[in-house]
This record gives sequence, structure tokens and C-alpha cells, in this order.
Amino acid sequence: MAIHYVALGDSAGAGFGVPAGAGYVDRMYARLQQRDPAARLLNLARNGATAEALRAEQVNAAVLARPTVLSLFIGGNDLWRGVTPSHYGRNLEAIADRLDRARCPVVIGTLPNMSHAPAAALAERFLGIGRAQIEERIVAYNERVRRLAIDHSYALVDLFGAHRLDEHAEYFAADGFHPSAAGHAAWFETIWPTFAAVHSQP
Repeated sequence: MAIHYVALGDSAGAGFGVPAGAGYVDRMYARLQQRDPAARLLNLARNGATAEALRAEQVNAAVLARPTVLSLFIGGNDLWRGVTPSHYGRNLEAIADRLDRARCPVVIGTLPNMSHAPAAALAERFLGIGRAQIEERIVAYNERVRRLAIDHSYALVDLFGAHRLDEHAEYFAADGFHPSAAGHAAWFETIWPTFAAVHSQP
């Protein structure tokens, strides 16, 4: 069976603000094509998506596409919009309950430590939301992600612990929030080993 990769997520998954082919999803697809020239990609990630929006707008299409491998990276927009960790977790559970119908490997990622993003400094300055508060919320989100991975036997990628974002300003685009091409390259290098390991293709 040919590889059919379906990606779910937000603007990072959609490759917002970087050249075509530079996003982490496109990089993974290019690597999959090296394994299988007949590999296909359905990228359902959308700019601005929250976990709730992904649940409503992406999950059914993902299952109907009959993927051989799925990726799920979501939560950045939930974070900045103040979604509580419990509500975020409930949406993740609802997403997973439906994705399990696809009966294929799922790779899920924690949120990176966005308290070190340049945008976090603006939130602190203009909204009074401190970096420590942002990090605390991310940790709470990531507890839900880790629990989901265990409960549903998903392969977990730890983006939170993989990179010291405070040491890599080049990983952020000019807006101080979205990943740059260098950031996507770093995400890809972190995600790919787990992604490759769970897929059944030789």
C-alpha cells in the first residue's frame, strides 16, 4: 500500500509565512517520497485553527482519506486565546476518539516553549501576561498531550524539551510567533525519527 500521509494542525502545519516546501509537513512528505515515490499528502492544517476548530473541520476529512499515517500538532492558538487546559484536553480527547477510527499510526507533539517567543515579550508588556504564566499554561497543555498519547498509543514528539528557544531567535519569523524556515527545519529534524519509526513502510 502506498504511503498516504495526512497532517492536521494550524498555521505551522500549513507552512504559513515560509516558502513552498520549507514547512515541516512538506519536509516530512519529501522524505516519505524518498521511501515511496507514490506517497501522497493531504495537508488539512489551517491558519488560525484551535483544537476545537480542528475537531470540527479537519478530523472527519482525515478519517475519510484513509491515511496510512497521521500527524497532529495543535495548541498554539488555544494558548494565545486563553483556552483552559481542561477545555483543550477535552477537545483533544474528542479528536482522538475519532482519529482512532482511521486505524493507523498517529504522531502527536507537545507545544514548544512559546514563553521564549518574541511575541511573549509583547504579551508581557502590553497585556500583563508574564512569561512564567505562559510557560505554566504550556506545561498544563502538554500534560494533556502526554496523557492522550499514552491512552491512545500515539507516538509522542517532545517539542517542548527538544529546543531551547531562548537560544534560537532564528527559529521565529518576523512576527515573533510563527516558525521561520529554520524553525521548521528544526521541527522536522525533531519529528522525523519518531515519524519514520511508527510507519510500516520499509
